[in-house]
Amino acid sequence: MKIVQVQTQAEAAGAQRVSDMVGEGLRARGHDVRTVFMYRKTDAFDHDASADFILAEPPKGLPGQIRATIGLVSYLRKARPDAVITYQHYGNIFGTIGARLAGVRHIVANQSGAPHTKGTMGLLSQIDKLMGVTGLYHANIVNSAWTEAQFDHYPQAYRRRLHRIDHGVSAPREQFDKAAARARFGLPGNAWLAVSSGRLTRTKNQIALVGALARLSDIHVALAGVGPELETLVTFARERGVADRLHLVGEVPPAQIFEFLAAGDVYAFPSTSETFGLACVEAAISGLPVVANNLAVMREVLTAQDGEPAAIFVEADATGMASGLAEMIARPELMTRLSATGRRLKDKYSPAQMCAGYEALLLS
Repeated sequence: MKIVQVQTQAEAAGAQRVSDMVGEGLRARGHDVRTVFMYRKTDAFDHDASADFILAEPPKGLPGQIRATIGLVSYLRKARPDAVITYQHYGNIFGTIGARLAGVRHIVANQSGAPHTKGTMGLLSQIDKLMGVTGLYHANIVNSAWTEAQFDHYPQAYRRRLHRIDHGVSAPREQFDKAAARARFGLPGNAWLAVSSGRLTRTKNQIALVGALARLSDIHVALAGVGPELETLVTFARERGVADRLHLVGEVPPAQIFEFLAAGDVYAFPSTSETFGLACVEAAISGLPVVANNLAVMREVLTAQDGEPAAIFVEADATGMASGLAEMIARPELMTRLSATGRRLKDKYSPAQMCAGYEALLLS
């Protein structure tokens, strides 16, 4: 099949990691797969031979959004794919509209968040519900049992197109030396280091980790990512006198993420809203013990098939994260056990199994 994946923005984030894995897996099965981004946000995909961009920079205002939409429709009409896979709220809406106008028969949407009831996200959820009920999606993917349950109150016409396919999560293909990894990213060689990755946003809640630094004098924190909260985090760290122990390494390309993770002693994940938490599961599979927000979905995905957790779960404020990190420091045997459990998650989240699920839907 000729398949086009539609993403909203080109950057090194979780949804893009998923489409990378899906594209790679489907190509390995003999399909022709390209990913088109409605706009380029960072240089993360500039050298990806299978990636295309509608706009070279984020659209400005309504005229820019109209240009991106018209460009996407034109792209899909020219590409004439057999199927379109869409990601994220805007990608689902505009990708589906573009695919329908291009005459594509198979459209598979991904639900990257729980339904919202207020504001712009609430409006997008209502549009998504309408698209699902009317059958504009051929299939609609949810990535965890928790996410699937968020749609239990939706009409049957919507729910009958829901399919659960857990995210696949890549495992590192090589082992990285911790000292070399720290040198590679300019991190302190001898410090006890908590690492975290993801867009610097309010919902990812990295500010809780900066607050934890003020409560723990003997740790450092390294954040991989870019986003609108960057200046807030820097100012907050300076005000609390911990700026010298906060290390902002910027956006880390997917090909280098496991090298970054190898630099850490523990992975900290204070995010307040997730449907899966791909970056956190990725860290656990790499062997890092995890301190995570006590969300129901995180308890689900960070539990191995034998029922053992790969993380300790805390409240996602500065006090909670500090207590979790302090417990890790005090209990090296706990870190060893969590690390071993995390590595076993690779059997639960096989990228090959995920791609087989997508292929089955596309061929049905």
